[in-house]
Amino acid sequence: MGMKRSPALVLAISILLTSAVALSATPPAAAAATIPACTAGHLSARIASWQGAPGSRIADVRIVNTSFTPCVLRNYPRVRLVSASGAVMINGAAASTTAATHLLAPLGFLRTEVADSNDCGPAFVKPVTLVFILPGTLGRVVAMPVSATDTGGVPPCNGAPGSAGHISMHAWH
Repeated sequence: MGMKRSPALVLAISILLTSAVALSATPPAAAAATIPACTAGHLSARIASWQGAPGSRIADVRIVNTSFTPCVLRNYPRVRLVSASGAVMINGAAASTTAATHLLAPLGFLRTEVADSNDCGPAFVKPVTLVFILPGTLGRVVAMPVSATDTGGVPPCNGAPGSAGHISMHAWH
């Protein structure tokens, strides 16, 4: 037995199929060129947890597009370990302006791992957290720490007092 389709249903299905074909035909580079870069105002970050490794600490971090529009987030912003007073404890490399980018959907998230080692600096104020400094004038995103008293990201000093620490991150995924 055949199913009767209303003309409105047939029209709706054909519009959907036409739209899907048109969207899939848009080159990714052209689509990305029209989507703005994520600014600090679009983003919120949170440290989900810290894990230890001999001489270092590793953070599992989530970054969320809190806006209702998509934006493009570039891999490898400058990352810093900071104390509650804002003092930089360990400073990472400058933000990349050429690394790959990710399309971050509205209310979507990406994650990364950040590793730090060798904090031989002065005393700090808790909690300790991470700051992501986006390229150019896009701003900085301060990650919410694990807790109000978190010091899980402070690695041991494995050098002389005052010697430089190291911090790096994996690409967003």
